[in-house]
Amino acid sequence: MTASAASRRVRIQCRGTVQGVGFRPTVHRLATSLGLGGWVANNPAGATVVVEGPAPVVERFVETLPAALPPLASLHAVELEEENLLGEEEFQVRGSLAGLRAGALVPPDAALCAACRRDMDDPSGRRYRYPFTTCTGCGPRFTLVTRLPYDRERTSMSCFPMCDACRGEYTDPADRRFHAEPVCCAACGPKLWLTDGRGLEITRGPDAISGARQALLDGAVVAVKGLGGFQLACRADEDGAVHRLRERKRRPTKPLAIMVSCLKQARRLVHLDAADEQLLSSPRAPVLLAPARRDAPVSELVAPGLGDLGVMLPTTPLHVELLRGADFPPLVMTSGNRSEEPICHGNREALERLRGLADRFLLHDRDIVRPVDDSVLRTSATGPVMVRRARGWVPEPLPLPQAVPEPVLALGGHLQTTACLAVDGQAFPSQHVGDLGSESARSFLRTVVEGLEALLEVAPRAITCDSHPDYPSGRLAQELARTRGGDVLRVQHHLAHAAAVMAENRGFPGPGETALAVCLDGTGWGPDGTAWGGEWLLIPGDLRWRRLAGLEPLPLVGGEAAVREPWRVAAAALAIAGEKELLRRLPLAGQVAPERLMDVARLTDSGRWPLASGAGRVFEAMGALLGLTAVNSWEGEAAVRLESLAAASPPGPAWPELALDTAGKLPRIPSSRLLAAAAVRLARGEDPAGVAAGFHETFVSLAADLTTRVAPPGLSTVALGGGAMINRLLARGLGRRLRGAGFDVLGAHAVPPGDGGLSYGQAVIAAAMSARGLDPRRAELPEDA
Repeated sequence: MTASAASRRVRIQCRGTVQGVGFRPTVHRLATSLGLGGWVANNPAGATVVVEGPAPVVERFVETLPAALPPLASLHAVELEEENLLGEEEFQVRGSLAGLRAGALVPPDAALCAACRRDMDDPSGRRYRYPFTTCTGCGPRFTLVTRLPYDRERTSMSCFPMCDACRGEYTDPADRRFHAEPVCCAACGPKLWLTDGRGLEITRGPDAISGARQALLDGAVVAVKGLGGFQLACRADEDGAVHRLRERKRRPTKPLAIMVSCLKQARRLVHLDAADEQLLSSPRAPVLLAPARRDAPVSELVAPGLGDLGVMLPTTPLHVELLRGADFPPLVMTSGNRSEEPICHGNREALERLRGLADRFLLHDRDIVRPVDDSVLRTSATGPVMVRRARGWVPEPLPLPQAVPEPVLALGGHLQTTACLAVDGQAFPSQHVGDLGSESARSFLRTVVEGLEALLEVAPRAITCDSHPDYPSGRLAQELARTRGGDVLRVQHHLAHAAAVMAENRGFPGPGETALAVCLDGTGWGPDGTAWGGEWLLIPGDLRWRRLAGLEPLPLVGGEAAVREPWRVAAAALAIAGEKELLRRLPLAGQVAPERLMDVARLTDSGRWPLASGAGRVFEAMGALLGLTAVNSWEGEAAVRLESLAAASPPGPAWPELALDTAGKLPRIPSSRLLAAAAVRLARGEDPAGVAAGFHETFVSLAADLTTRVAPPGLSTVALGGGAMINRLLARGLGRRLRGAGFDVLGAHAVPPGDGGLSYGQAVIAAAMSARGLDPRRAELPEDA
C-alpha cells in the first residue's frame, strides 16, 4: 500500500457550542497527541477541523473527539468531507473564518471554575485574589461578546491589551487559557473601584473589595457590578439592613435571593439533596429555591411568610472575594433596579438609577454588552423547575418540532416576558425581560430583540405574539411587521404554554397524532373574550385544537382591581356558592372590613363584571380567605403563601362533598363550591394549615378526575403547563395521580412553565404552522366555551 493510500485528510464541520468554550485548544491537544497535522478555526457555522495523517489515526480522532469535549462545549452535528492530501505534519489554531452566521453558537456565561478558584487562592500566583480571573472553562461569554465569530476583538475585552505573561498563556497550546478570550490579570485587565452613594471615588484595587466588605458588615446596601448587571447586596442576617433595602427598592414582601460563600453555608439555610448541590455548584450556578430550615440564620424579612429560600453560590471571582472567609455572613443579592424596572448594567446608568438605593457602588471598567439577570429554579420531586431562564442558560437553543423555512420572532406575553428567535431547527429564547407595565421594560424588550437578532444575524419578517388584543408585546409585533413588510401570527396563550412543554420533551404531536395538555395559570386571553387560566386542551397534529374542559369562571368584581386584590374573588365565589354570610367569620375579615366584603358579595350577580377561570385566581382567593394576604404586592403572592402554609401540614384526604360539574357541555371544576367548602371548615375552627393542605389535595383530585374524564380513548400522554405548575404540591400531586391512572406526564424543566416560556411555545406553534400551512389562530370551541 502506498503512503498516499494509507493516509487520509478529512475536513470536519462542527456545529454546536464550540466557540468560547476551549474547543479549539482541546482539538489542538487531541490532534497533536495523535501526531496529526492540520488546523482548527472558528467559522460562521461553528468550527472547522482539518486533520491529516494515517487513516486509522484519523479515524481514532473522529471517534474520540465527542468524548474529549471541554465541559462547556456541545456538538449538535458533525459533517465529514474527504480532502486531497497536502502532507501537513503540524497542527495549528488558525484565525477565525469570516462570513455571515450559519449556525455558530455563543455559550452562556459560566461561573468561576475550580481551577481558577485555586489560582485565586494561591498567594504566589499572578492572579491571587484577582476579581476577573477566568479561563476557557469559565467566565463571561454571552454578556461579553458583541458579534460572532467569538474572538477577543469582538468582545468588551478588546480594549484591554494583554500583557506579555497573559499573551504567553493565550498562545500556549498546553495552557488552559489558550485562546481564552477574556484572559487577563491585575497588570493588564479590568480595574475595580469603590464609590460612595453619590458616585465619589473612595478607593481602588483590593482596597475597594475590603471597603465594600466592611460597608456590608456595617449594614450598608452595596451595588455590585456582577456578570450580567448590577446587584444590590446587604447582610441577610440583619433585619435593619434587609428592611432598608426593601424600603429603597420599593419591594415590601417579594422574596429576595441570598448568596452564600460555599455549599456548607447553603446547607445551613435550606434542605438540599445531592442533585441540588450539584446544580448550585455547576457552571450555570442559578438561584435555587429550596425548603428553608427552621433555624436558618437569616432575617425573616428575606422571604416573609414563605417556606422557601432562594440560595446561590458566588458566580464570579468578584463575588468570591466579596464573601471570602467562612465567617462572612450570607448576603441578600438581588437585581440592581427598582421594582418592575430592568436591571442596570452600565456604570453611569447605575450611579443615576440606583442613587438613593445604594450606600456604596463597587464598580469596574469591563463593559457588560448584554444585561442578564440571574436564573432561578425551584427544587421538585421530578427535578428542578425553571422559574426564570437567564444567566447560565441563555442563549442556549431549544429544539423545534420542525425547522422553520424562514426565521421567526416570538415576543411572549405581558408578564415575565422573554423573546425567542426560531432559526432553522432551533429556538433561541432571550434572557428574562420581565413585566411590561413600564416604559423602561418595554424599551428593554426592544433592546433584547435587537441584540438577539444582531447576534444571530437575522431580522425576521414572521412575528408571533400572544392573542391578547392590548399587550405591549403585540403592539411591538405589529410595528415590526409593518416596518419589515411581514405578518403577525397571534397564538392563544394556553396553546403556547402547552406547546412549550411538549416541544421541550420532544412530544409535540406530528401529523396524525394528538396530545392532551392541562394548563393552569392566572390569566390568558380566551377566544371567547373571557380570561382563561384553567384549561384542558386537545391538540392534534393539524393544530385544530379545542378546549375540552376548564374551571368554573368567577366574576372579577372591580375589574382589574380583583387581580391585585384576591379578597374580591374570594367574596364573589362565596356569594355564588350561597355562603356569603361566612365572610364575617373568616380570617379575611381581619384584613378587609366586613362591610366591604359584603358589598362585593352583593355586586357579584350584577352581570357586568369580566369572567376569569384562572387557577391562579382560585388559589389566590383561597390565600385571601385564610387571611394570608388580601392584596398581592407581587404576582401570585397569596397563592405562594397558601402553598407554604399547606406544606407545613401533613397531607390529608380530598374533601368528599366536592365533585365535578358536568351539567354543561364543558365539564368543570366547581371553583366557587371548592372555596366555599374551605370557608366552612375555617368557620368551624379547623386548623388553617390543614385546610390549606386539604384545598390542594381536593383540587388535585378534581383535576385528575377531569383529565381522565376528557382524555380520548388511547391517549396516554398529558403535558402540564402554566405558572401554577411551579407549585410543588400541585405539580407533584397531579403528576402522581395521573401517572397512577396510566398517563405519561410531561413537565416543564428547561423553560419556565409560566409566562417566561410563552415565547418559546409561540415559536413552536409558528414552526408547526409553517411546516403544515395551517393557521394556529383557529380554535374549535364547545358552544358554552
